Amino acid sequence: MTKRVVICGGSGLIGSAFAENLTRAGYEVVIVSRHPEDGEIAWNQLPQALEGAVAVVNLSGRNIACKFTSANKQAILSSRIDSARKIADAIEQCTVKPGKWINSSATGFYGNRGDELLNESSPAGPGFQSEVCIQWEDACLKNPVQIPKVVVRTGIVLTARGGVLRSLLPLVKGFNGGSAGNGKQWLPWIHIDDIVGIYRWAIENETPEIIGGSTLEPVRNRDFMAWLRKTYHRPWSIPVPRFIISLVGKLIGPDSSLVLNSSRVIPSTLTDFKFKFPTLESITESDL
Repeated sequence: MTKRVVICGGSGLIGSAFAENLTRAGYEVVIVSRHPEDGEIAWNQLPQALEGAVAVVNLSGRNIACKFTSANKQAILSSRIDSARKIADAIEQCTVKPGKWINSSATGFYGNRGDELLNESSPAGPGFQSEVCIQWEDACLKNPVQIPKVVVRTGIVLTARGGVLRSLLPLVKGFNGGSAGNGKQWLPWIHIDDIVGIYRWAIENETPEIIGGSTLEPVRNRDFMAWLRKTYHRPWSIPVPRFIISLVGKLIGPDSSLVLNSSRVIPSTLTDFKFKFPTLESITESDL
């Protein structure tokens, strides 16, 4: 019998890679989108798609890499909360409910914590990113719908196809790949193949309600930028002063907290997961 996985927000960076992975593994993949294209479905078709599915995976949410205006903050928050509510409502309409609900979250949950060692049991930190993640996770985990639920706190996803590297690579290749500020801030990161692997691992195995979505080797910003320059054969670059990053964040975005916050996250729930790229040094240019 065909195993079906429904991915809400499946046309995005992680979702499209995840859909490819699942399809190769023999799953039937249904992608839910606000603006469905060929082969995708609209949100109002979700109840039928969830009937008897192996899992529903929610990757929906407005891109957080923007200026944090009041309007943008509300859009970021509501896009995440509303999608979770729609999923819960659709699950309740099913005669045979899906086997599991897996919801995305982010390492922004921890806020700006300096050198403090963090894992899934650590409390939330301060700031808007943390507030978003708290409500995002609660919309799934505290919903009364009676099926197993899992939240994945995803770090910075590495792929040249989009995300952070889409912004950084032109700078690095243009000999402007210096560290951000003093470069001491910690970055929880993960290669796109591994975050896709973690989502599939969460479908196929029993896991805690909250699992990490980053490697066991977070790095400081200065070391990350040094690795990126080395990977693309560029020399040392002058650091970008903190005040310039803050000014750009206030004027046009993205918000400086996305660059300057420090989260030294070492997941404690991935002991049975085998990383394809456990360290930055294991990644070459052809892997991005």
